Amino acid sequence: MARQSLGDLLGKVEEPTPPKVLEPAPEPQIASAPIADPRPERVPVARPSRPKTVAAPRPADELPTYLKLVRKETRLREDQQNQLTLQARRLNRAKSAGTPRITDNTLIRIAVDLLLERIETARGDDESAILASVRKP
Repeated sequence: MARQSLGDLLGKVEEPTPPKVLEPAPEPQIASAPIADPRPERVPVARPSRPKTVAAPRPADELPTYLKLVRKETRLREDQQNQLTLQARRLNRAKSAGTPRITDNTLIRIAVDLLLERIETARGDDESAILASVRKP
C-alpha cells in the first residue's frame, strides 16, 4: 500500500490571507479657541506639615541577637539535626521564663565555641579523626 502524503490526508489547505492593515484615522482638528474647563478652579489648601518621623538607629546592644550575628550556612546529618531540635526543646522547657529562646542555632554556636577552645589539639585527616582528637580523654 502506498503512503499518503500529509497534504492528501489533510485535504487542500488554502494559503492564509494576510491581515488587512488599517489606515490610522486622521487626527481631529484642534479648535483655535481654548475650551473652558467646566470644573471650578481648585485652590490649594495650606496644611500644617507633620514632622517626619525617622526611626533612630538602635545601638548595637539593643538589637535582637540574630541581627548581631553573621549568617553561615552548614550541612548537617539528619541525626544531628534531629538531636539539635530535641535538645533545644528540652532546654527551652527547663529554662527560666523571660530568658531568650534556645534554638538549634544557639546550640550550634555553643558547639563552635567548644571546638575553637580545643582546636589546637585537633589532628587528623578526616572528620572522625579530627572529632576524636578534640574530644576530652
